[in-house]
Amino acid sequence: MCPICLDMLKNTMTTKECLHRFCADCIITALRSGNKECPTCRKKLVSKRSLRPDPNFDALISKIYPSRDEYEAHQERVLARISKHNNQQALSHSIEEGLKIQAMNRLQRGKKQQVDNGSGAEDNADSSHCSNASVHSNQEAGPSNKRTKTSDDSGLELDTNAEAVTMDPALDGSSEIELVFRPHPTLMEKNDSAQTRFIKTSGNATVDHLSKYLAVRLALEEFRSKGETNQMNLNTASEKQYTIYIATANGQFTVLNGSFSLELVSEKYWKVNKPMELYYAPTKEHK
Repeated sequence: MCPICLDMLKNTMTTKECLHRFCADCIITALRSGNKECPTCRKKLVSKRSLRPDPNFDALISKIYPSRDEYEAHQERVLARISKHNNQQALSHSIEEGLKIQAMNRLQRGKKQQVDNGSGAEDNADSSHCSNASVHSNQEAGPSNKRTKTSDDSGLELDTNAEAVTMDPALDGSSEIELVFRPHPTLMEKNDSAQTRFIKTSGNATVDHLSKYLAVRLALEEFRSKGETNQMNLNTASEKQYTIYIATANGQFTVLNGSFSLELVSEKYWKVNKPMELYYAPTKEHK
């Protein structure tokens, strides 16, 4: 292995003074950049004259690895798989941490509002005429915008009947995908959790990431509806709790593979330039 590029030696060159081996391109580039010494032992190397080819060592490598191109292709596949796995882990961890922070911030805001309401109760009688005047002026000004916006660390935007969430994009800067996330029309019960959700996230996110996000999100909403104040344990939420579907041309619903990235789903099933519509329902064994 070359000490400079940390890869298999190519066109091996050996130093005459200390007999250390390097790739020809690596050691020549090092000498040209001004490092007139051996990268391994720091012994002085005047120029390329201090190097000599080592065809015997190249022949030895060829016997050990007769198919060098296949070896390098295998190495690239392994590195690509490791890189993809790490990116998915980082995205999943980021989503979970963001939801936990949101829950803590909401609890703190709720406590602060209760304190403010208690301290401001004494002033309500004196300020009632001011409130009536402001209401009258608002009615004269015309109907107000009924859309309410709640800003927090995740960029959450709420409508009266829908909810928009921005999930943390993947770290490699891939293109983002907008989703309209609807409850399955036949498999979901009509309740508060069965609402349309608008999500923007990275194309690298997988269907399993979306299922895990939904499980954590619905668990948080159930936790808030019960009015509990202790921090919720989100580790029980699983991507296996919900199944994600997409509507096909013939009106049928196709179950999406959990390992599919959203970008792949868009290219394979959606193919139109508008937010992709997906449907969710509880997995049968988790009902």
